[in-house]
Amino acid sequence: MDAEALWPRYAAIWSSDPARRESELKECLADDASYCDPNGPLRGRAALSDYMAGFQQSVPGGRFRIIQVIAHNGRSLARWALQNADGAVLQLGASFAHHDGEGRLKEINGFFPLTSSDPAA
Repeated sequence: MDAEALWPRYAAIWSSDPARRESELKECLADDASYCDPNGPLRGRAALSDYMAGFQQSVPGGRFRIIQVIAHNGRSLARWALQNADGAVLQLGASFAHHDGEGRLKEINGFFPLTSSDPAA
């Protein structure tokens, strides 16, 4: 799977309903996927799905918009904007990942805050 198509699809999972979240995680994440952010590491799709459900409760209507993806050699970096239900940007950040042989996200590391002078962000 192409990283430029994968990151927006993965970002949308953070605000999807549980049934869609499960099927999309299977498509976007490697079978042995891991995730790590400042709150700590997670292993497996079920743990990440539960974490995403918690995100939805703590940021009602929150969603991630991918601003830029840079990828090479099975690795990628995504710049994103976390938006509230009204579309206001709450945070700019970046996440990076290693991909499996099928291009799915295998090791995701996220929530590195960024600042930007880019008005599109």
